[in-house]
Amino acid sequence: MWRFPRRWLWRWFKRLALTSLALAVLALGVFVFCWVRYPFPDERLERWGQSPRATDREGGVLIERVAASGQWRRAVALEEMSPFLRDATVAVEDARFYDHGGVDTRAVGRALWQNTRNGEVVSGASTLTMQVCRMMDDMPRTIRAKAVESFRALQLEQLYSKDEILALYLNMAPYGGNLRGVEQASLAYFGKPSSRLSLGEAALLAGLPQSPERLRPDRDLEAARRRRAIVLGRMESAGFITAEQRAAAAAEPVALRSAMHRHPDATHVAWMALAQRPRGGQTTIDPGLQQLVSEAVAHHAATLPPGSDIAVVVIDIATGELRALVGSADAADPVDGQVNGALALRSPGSALKPFIYATAFDAGRLNRDALLDDVPIRRDGWEPGNFDRRFHGEVSAAQALRQSLNVPAILVAEGTGLARCVGVMVAAGLDLPEDTQQRGGLSLAVGGIEVSLLDLTNSYATLGRGGVCRNVRLFADEPVVESAALTSATAASINDILSNQHRLPNTGHAWLDVSGGWFMWKTGTSAARRDALAVGHNGRYAVGVWVGRFAGGGDYQYTGRSSAEPLLAALFAHPAVRVLDPPPPSTPLVVRRPLPRVEASQTVVRITSPSDGSAFVAWDGAVSLNVRATGDPASWFLNGEYIVTDGPPRLTLSLGRYDLTCVGAGRERHTVRIEVTGMP
Repeated sequence: MWRFPRRWLWRWFKRLALTSLALAVLALGVFVFCWVRYPFPDERLERWGQSPRATDREGGVLIERVAASGQWRRAVALEEMSPFLRDATVAVEDARFYDHGGVDTRAVGRALWQNTRNGEVVSGASTLTMQVCRMMDDMPRTIRAKAVESFRALQLEQLYSKDEILALYLNMAPYGGNLRGVEQASLAYFGKPSSRLSLGEAALLAGLPQSPERLRPDRDLEAARRRRAIVLGRMESAGFITAEQRAAAAAEPVALRSAMHRHPDATHVAWMALAQRPRGGQTTIDPGLQQLVSEAVAHHAATLPPGSDIAVVVIDIATGELRALVGSADAADPVDGQVNGALALRSPGSALKPFIYATAFDAGRLNRDALLDDVPIRRDGWEPGNFDRRFHGEVSAAQALRQSLNVPAILVAEGTGLARCVGVMVAAGLDLPEDTQQRGGLSLAVGGIEVSLLDLTNSYATLGRGGVCRNVRLFADEPVVESAALTSATAASINDILSNQHRLPNTGHAWLDVSGGWFMWKTGTSAARRDALAVGHNGRYAVGVWVGRFAGGGDYQYTGRSSAEPLLAALFAHPAVRVLDPPPPSTPLVVRRPLPRVEASQTVVRITSPSDGSAFVAWDGAVSLNVRATGDPASWFLNGEYIVTDGPPRLTLSLGRYDLTCVGAGRERHTVRIEVTGMP
């Protein structure tokens, strides 16, 4: 009887064992080489990026935009998700998730058997870890891709905990359309964060990644419900829920409601936030105050000429944080609504004068009671006047600042030094160009340089802070940068001079009571009435208001007092903004080196009465006029004919038009045109 040779059989087994061992060693070597040569690419886990999002200081969304990948995605920690969502995802996607090391060999064997028996791929045996690896590279479903996924899954399991991997999956998985991650899907489909999902809602979302487009509840609600039933069944089988919970969740109605929108009251500040930080973040905007300002702007806009725009800035004085910002009266306007008036450079008019006086106060050249001259002057052919076209002679510094007289402010800037005034303005928070002094000259005192409302408001916050300047902070985590701009005594003196304890604001409404609170403010009106401003503070908030047209067209109604001051007063009178107690009284400043007074040679002759363009009615065929002038004119002419007089003449004029001219000793002259008409 023939027997199988044992020696040959032993030799065959020996060779097989050696070959297998060699292959195993080779495979292990290749695996180790690949493990070292191709480390896990952590950066690919951020492939989808996050949707840039800016929130207010309470976490409410101001604006959210699609990510650079074209996907809406908002990542949250696993602890911020509903426990139902985590259990549902594990139950339906990878029941043995917490038992395998990244690759489920039992599932792989089962998948091979099922695929072989059916002659096609019916099961992929992908674990949650492998799906994370597939999503970070988005490879096609091939055998090679599956091998790479498995290798990467083993690496990922060594770097992250199971909960961290589950969080990665839930923040990367597709949920229909361009929605990535459960948080964004929860907001898009149910209008609430994933932490507040019910069992039925969590099960519905957990079922979507299998076929996101086919199962989208906003397209095929019945398909989504059927998938939800499967997920709930798996959860019951895994022991996550009871049969009663499953039945109740399966019967739960699906209420779709999206919460992906932009805050309507914070359009400009929202875009401003994303411009500063493309990835977004938590801002300092107070939602209640933002809404209050937006409503006040809308109400005030109805009182202005058609086409008017408004910008408002509110800064918290203590912290330097931006609390509210409105860039235009109508953000929906396709043209003007795109402009952020709070950042636009506009002429501040007289709103810079407090810093001119503050410079002189700090230098010991002036105090509130020092006398200044409001008389006609000429500087390089420029003859500045006042808004009311009158000169007031000798006035105190406090009167000149409160009444916004131009000549005294120019003389203070000239006497103190323009460079020094510019330095104080910059130190107070104004972003001025390096050639400000050359560009603006002495006209800087009357608004001859452009600034933004945001910077201007921050400079008034410096006054409210006792002379300490802080950077305007739009994001909660921005560092505070501060520096001294003025002495506290100077700031207190300016605050008191301009406070409502010495004057009443124009409220625009008789019913608005502003007597119950303290605040200071200054108005400004630019040339040709293109810009009207009112800026001030109450020790708690600094508020700036601009009114005008972005295209630059002026309007006779655009003055700081009539157009901007009423809105400023209304905001300071509101209970959410109002401050009742005035600051401590200011200490009188000592004048060590007084500013020079105006000499006669510095003045120019000027007719103060009658004013240019005046019209008079002659009831008896003629009218008598008393003429007044400054600068001591040497001679007078009426329609070119010399008038013999020792001083300002008294004129008797019949019907007609007249040119009245006075000539000074230095040959300077001033002419006014008047008209005498008959009875109507």
